[in-house]
Amino acid sequence: MATGECMRCGGIGPIELDHPDGRHVGKPLMPDVVVPLCKPCHHLKGVMDRAANVEGGDPTMRQVVARRAAGMEFFASIGKPILVQPWFFAGLAKMLAYIARCIPPHWRWTTEE
Repeated sequence: MATGECMRCGGIGPIELDHPDGRHVGKPLMPDVVVPLCKPCHHLKGVMDRAANVEGGDPTMRQVVARRAAGMEFFASIGKPILVQPWFFAGLAKMLAYIARCIPPHWRWTTEE
C-alpha cells in the first residue's frame, strides 16, 4: 500500500488507487487515470457506486459515463473544495472526446426531457 494524499478528504497516510472509469476483465479501462483515496473514502466510493448501480458490468458507453458521473457526485459529497489533479481532467476529456466521436454530427442539443 502506498502513502500519499487522499484526493477527496486531503488526509495524508496509506492510500489505495481507484480507477474511476472501472475495469473490464481485470484491466482498467483508462490505466493512466487513477485516484488516490484513503481507505474510508475508497470504501465510501464503493458504497456510492453500488447505490448508483455503476459498479461492475460491461464497459458500455452509458456505464462508463454513469460511473464517472457517480464519481463526480462522490467528490462533491465532501462538501468543501478539493484539489483535483490535471490528469483527472485529462481522463475526463479523453472520455468525452471518445463519446463525441460516437455521436452523429447532425444531432442537435436540446433542453427538452
